[in-house]
Amino acid sequence: MIRNYFKYLFEILKYYDVQPLLLFWCVSDILNNQVLWTDYQYWFDLGQPNTYYLYCAYLVVSLGVFLSMYSIKRCSYFVSAYLILTLFATVRYVVSLVSNPESTFDLSVLRALIITFFYLLIWVWIWVKLQREMLDRKMKK
Repeated sequence: MIRNYFKYLFEILKYYDVQPLLLFWCVSDILNNQVLWTDYQYWFDLGQPNTYYLYCAYLVVSLGVFLSMYSIKRCSYFVSAYLILTLFATVRYVVSLVSNPESTFDLSVLRALIITFFYLLIWVWIWVKLQREMLDRKMKK
């Protein structure tokens, strides 16, 4: 029973399109973006002024994905940019954990790392699906 369930989940990941996920992800990401709800001064006061610019980049890339969904090739460029931003944010977070002597590796840090790596996995999967779909379309021509 459990084996059939995981087999079904694998088939979903393998055979179904990624565009509905991208649509809802981008709308959610745009509406939840911190640039819309905070300002530069907020992040400056927290001692993380560059985080504001990272959120700006996420907003631009999310808008790019949303506006280019009609063209898989263009959309894949923005998905690649989102993947690179996610990699950058992950590396930035890990470096800040290692380089800051006051940081402690507690349960909240572990949770943040797991969520970040899960997002990274999602964006790698989306990118692979788009690349595969572009290849399938090219092969059909």
